[in-house]
Amino acid sequence: MAGHAKSSLRPLAGSEFQRELEKESLRAKRGRCPLSLALFAPKCQDTRSSKETNARELLRCIESHASPCDALGLLPEMLYALVLPGAGVFTARNMTESILQDFENSGGACAAGIASAEPPENACAETLLQQALAALRHIREQDGRISVYREQAENLSLRKTLVHSHEKRFLFSGGA
Repeated sequence: MAGHAKSSLRPLAGSEFQRELEKESLRAKRGRCPLSLALFAPKCQDTRSSKETNARELLRCIESHASPCDALGLLPEMLYALVLPGAGVFTARNMTESILQDFENSGGACAAGIASAEPPENACAETLLQQALAALRHIREQDGRISVYREQAENLSLRKTLVHSHEKRFLFSGGA
């Protein structure tokens, strides 16, 4: 898969990463193809040198699974973002699990949140980023390893029914 080709990802920071994510979002809308975003949050280490070693190892793991068309971002609070153009939620999850497994095999610990936009309802860049952050928050609360953003299902009590309450009375009580 992607690990066969040597990737030369360089982490984009701040506005440069935001522009790249917006560009890929527009490209996905135009081409009617999926777009996924995976956020990686290495779990805290005690010393600064172990944090740096952990970060280098995570970047190596990400790079070994990424394709040359993917974009890597460095976000505040040591979050790494991987933009996966053309990858749907299943491909993104599979790749993220492989990255996390490699990272765990090297002695690191990391959590990941994934957001994906599928045609025809492709999300804008900011929405995709917010959804990936929500997935990451969810997995941190659960103390797990990986989470995929999903829209909350609407409560049954809030859904509109096809039969109104006065119609139900007529149907079930004979018009009383």
